[in-house]
Amino acid sequence: MSEVYDIKKLRNIGFAAHIDAGKTTTTERVLFYTGRIHKIGEVDEGTTTTDWMVQEKERGITITSAAVTTYWKGHRINIIDTPGHVDFTIEVERSLRVLDGLIVIFSAVEGVEPQSETVWHQADKYLVPRIAFINKLDRIGADPFSVLEQMRNRLTIKTIFIQYPIGLENDFVGVVDLIEKKAYIWDIDEVGQQYRIEDIEFNDEHIKFYEDIVFNLAEIDENILNEYEKNFFVKPDLLKSALRKAVLELKLVPVLMGSALKNKAIQPLIDAIIDYLPSPLDLSSIEGIDILKNQTVFLNSSENESFCGLVFKVQVDPESLQELFYTRIYSGTIRVNQKILNVNTRQEQRITRIYLMHSNRKNTINEARAGEIVALVGLKNTLTGHTLSDISRPIKLKGLDYPEPVVSIAIEPKSNKDLEKLEEILKLMLDEDPSLKLKKDQETGQIVLSGMGELHLEIVVDRLNRDFKIPVRAGKPQVTYRETITNEVEIISEEEREIAGNKHYGKVKIRILPMERGTGNEYIIKPILNNDEFIKAIESAILEAFGYGPIAGYPIVDVKVEIEEIYINNYTTALGLRLAVLKGIRDGFRKANGILLEPVVQLEILIPSEFVGNITSDLSSRGGHLKSIEQYSPILQKIIATIPLRKIFGYATQLRSLSQGRASFWMKLSHFEPVEEGIVII
Repeated sequence: MSEVYDIKKLRNIGFAAHIDAGKTTTTERVLFYTGRIHKIGEVDEGTTTTDWMVQEKERGITITSAAVTTYWKGHRINIIDTPGHVDFTIEVERSLRVLDGLIVIFSAVEGVEPQSETVWHQADKYLVPRIAFINKLDRIGADPFSVLEQMRNRLTIKTIFIQYPIGLENDFVGVVDLIEKKAYIWDIDEVGQQYRIEDIEFNDEHIKFYEDIVFNLAEIDENILNEYEKNFFVKPDLLKSALRKAVLELKLVPVLMGSALKNKAIQPLIDAIIDYLPSPLDLSSIEGIDILKNQTVFLNSSENESFCGLVFKVQVDPESLQELFYTRIYSGTIRVNQKILNVNTRQEQRITRIYLMHSNRKNTINEARAGEIVALVGLKNTLTGHTLSDISRPIKLKGLDYPEPVVSIAIEPKSNKDLEKLEEILKLMLDEDPSLKLKKDQETGQIVLSGMGELHLEIVVDRLNRDFKIPVRAGKPQVTYRETITNEVEIISEEEREIAGNKHYGKVKIRILPMERGTGNEYIIKPILNNDEFIKAIESAILEAFGYGPIAGYPIVDVKVEIEEIYINNYTTALGLRLAVLKGIRDGFRKANGILLEPVVQLEILIPSEFVGNITSDLSSRGGHLKSIEQYSPILQKIIATIPLRKIFGYATQLRSLSQGRASFWMKLSHFEPVEEGIVII
């Protein structure tokens, strides 16, 4: 296990999939066959390396992304295993922000499921090269050819088989490597460490998929077609070189297959990670802003450049309350006790520890270099999405986008003596998970926690009780609404106060306009000010006003605020302007015909055909809108519908009852729409 640093032989990759497609099981086999672990753990037994949390072991799902490092054929592979449940999509989002390559896993039985499709499009957003792995070829009903067809119909980048199965279901024993024209067969031992490699002759099916490879890669390298026309076979190295180029340019995605649970065809997948996914040097230079010169710069992945890295995850140790800051280093080198700059807060920091993580276990190292993913200790006031850089050359990288929470619960400690500790731990948990939001009612003192779904909040409450030893009570989940306006208004707002003997005055003219649904908020300060303190005060007031609507105190969305005029006199102060802007916007919201918006989810249900009528009738009674019913497999239909989130709480129980336990469902936030008249919001 070599620790020699060679950035060309470094791979930062992730595994992603829909829940229960076999992502963690596949990761576990990769760690085993590369020698990183010496015994295979199983999800059902709660013994896998990357699912280390108690909550993950009990539920058999991945909740938090875990980082591990392993080695294969002289290469170092940093792996992040991400969750497959939609409630934890922030974990996938922030992992994709810092990964160089991705393996998307599909079940050979279920095919392209909703979360795997979502992950695919998230990878599109971050321009992440990827390979696909069709898992569970040993299962009854396995059909990799159908999965390939679904991928080509639903996903954005063209996919091609580079392997062909040898048998299916109980007869699955291995794969044909179409590029090498060899059969890989696992029939020696159950652990899968030993396998046979045999030369083969292509049959008609093999030739069909081989020609698919050749003709697609001929667009990358014209020599391929010339060689094929001469010899009816192309040298593997020529195909691999062209395929690597196609993967890096996001033109093709190679599709491999196997059975992780049965320990078959994982080693060729590890080879594909080395062969086709990029090293940090293969990617474009990293774009950032030089904040001293206020200009765009591009960083190269080199240890000889000035240091720059992005904090993409914060993790809290429940015992010590120490925070680990997971950081992708994009350029330069960082060492223990080195002083660096948090560019977002403009604070100098000192790194006291650097860890190479193996799930929840820490391996201390003295330095880390460009391309590496490590955990840092010693940072203060540092959050997910913050940039760390060399003090002499502060470069700010693009941060992360966080999904807005849609479900809320009220929580309180069972004993008042724990209130202060609860608030302290919640603050740490918000640092750890940016998709959580916290609001405290100033009059009642009630703490309201908002998250991505019922499971998300259930996990938070469970961690408070068990990990942090704070007994809490939680209310029933409630929908987190939004507020917006329908009319345009113009307000002149004036505020004058005397505080501690000082007079504070502010007067502004404000225009407030509704925007198209889903566009978010926007603001502009039209007058040119040369006073940074005034500008910051106005911006602070606008952002605070967006956070609390006049109808029921929910966040304001899809609104534009324009500061038209600022009236300056001898008594104008930053505080005076802040108060005037805050008052003016709130008055404007009240006069602009505010309305409540509620979250609507898209629901996808897989159901045996005989229960379709029951399900559609129930959805109709709940106010759902049926979008489609399609044949998903020989025995299953897929129902797609939209429905207000408030009408779907506890739906899993009802669905089990209506389908005799044979249906499954998945949902994601679709959009916000006005609440129906007559609906009482508590």
